Amino acid sequence: MDNGKQGNGGFVLGFAVGAIVGGGLAILLAQEDTRDLLVGKAREAGNLAADATEDLRGKVNDVTTQWQSSASDIYERGRQVVDEARANINQAVDETKANFNASVDEGLSSADRLRQEFQNRTES
Repeated sequence: MDNGKQGNGGFVLGFAVGAIVGGGLAILLAQEDTRDLLVGKAREAGNLAADATEDLRGKVNDVTTQWQSSASDIYERGRQVVDEARANINQAVDETKANFNASVDEGLSSADRLRQEFQNRTES
């Protein structure tokens, strides 16, 4: 009977050692799976961040292009306004010169006429 009890004790001891070793291996494997899961999630998060960064970069480029286009349009409109104003000023200056020259010519004609009249009066 001693052999039977000793066999049972060896079995229980073997079972306990097997349970401890199995539990330890389960913990180690579970930690490796957890590590792999965390590494996978970290990679997913990194890829998501890279995609979001690329999307943001694209949107910033789009907005920058729109602002540059708007700035070009505003510059062109401003240039047109300045050109129109310059043309209006040049036209006004030309008209003023023409009016001034006509007035000077009219004044000279009047002065010549009055001088002639004065000379005719003094000679007679």
